[in-house]
Amino acid sequence: MTVKELDVSSNFYPEPFPDDLPVIDLARISLAKLLDGDDQEASLLFEVCKDKGFCYLDLTSDEQVIKLAKQAEQVHQAAKEFYSAPVAEKRMFKTRPPETGLLDTGETGCDADGNPNKMEMVNSGFFSGNEDYQLPPFLAPYETLFRSMVRDANVIHNVILSILEKQLQIPTGTFTSIHKLTQTSGDFLRVLNYPVPKDGKPHEDPPTPPHRDAVSVALLFTWQGGLQITNAPNEYKRLDTELDPEKSWFYVPPVPGHVIMNLGDVMHIMTNGLLNSGKHRVVTPPGSQGNHQRLSVLLVARPWENTKLLTVESPLNRNFIT
Repeated sequence: MTVKELDVSSNFYPEPFPDDLPVIDLARISLAKLLDGDDQEASLLFEVCKDKGFCYLDLTSDEQVIKLAKQAEQVHQAAKEFYSAPVAEKRMFKTRPPETGLLDTGETGCDADGNPNKMEMVNSGFFSGNEDYQLPPFLAPYETLFRSMVRDANVIHNVILSILEKQLQIPTGTFTSIHKLTQTSGDFLRVLNYPVPKDGKPHEDPPTPPHRDAVSVALLFTWQGGLQITNAPNEYKRLDTELDPEKSWFYVPPVPGHVIMNLGDVMHIMTNGLLNSGKHRVVTPPGSQGNHQRLSVLLVARPWENTKLLTVESPLNRNFIT
């Protein structure tokens, strides 16, 4: 299976990414090689995780892993339908801890009809099979798809975590044993909707402000620009709200057949600062892409909810922050 079997039409990529914008150079890592135990690819992944904490994972070389990309396309198409549901219907999906339900619209501002001005997102926390909620009617037709994506993403999450265990020279299972779908955790599938700005102009403030992810590993499918990473010095103790110079922000263009992987705060904390949880934000899609609704699909892994976030002893992390 190849990228040619994915949909690269205007249905997903409505406008070309502008060629005159600052773009960050991210490594492209083959997930198929990681699955095959390729030592060189595993070493590259480890270097990425110590540096930017972001990379592209190539899903096009293995039938099992490209399945996730195809599922993301299905969720993208479904999102066009369920985000067009009336606000009252969408609000039937009540927010529940840790992060499930319709999140957000009030925080980013709404118009007179209650529709979000900047962003809205739906979280489904299907992980242990013991969820105490049901999807509302506008989402119920997609439950099987959501569950399948969460299962498949968990496999990829744990491939990455197992490689990090080996590279860190720590006992097998240190990370993977606390990232099982049978354990209650904060894992979720998130579908994000960034509406077209009503005045036709880019938002002055990023719809998703600068932040680091409070997760272990995240996988992001996106088909338009907007995601940016800063190359400002990685002073982790600085607040996310502290402004980095505007010139330090670089776009992460979408690449067909690839998913954007990043590490979160959990891995930074548990490795004593050796692994990087990179700061990022989402701005209005650049150029003519900003005239189109932007949809993204995010799948994250978080540890079992009873996990104590303590530094794992490794011969590699003794000289980093505590």
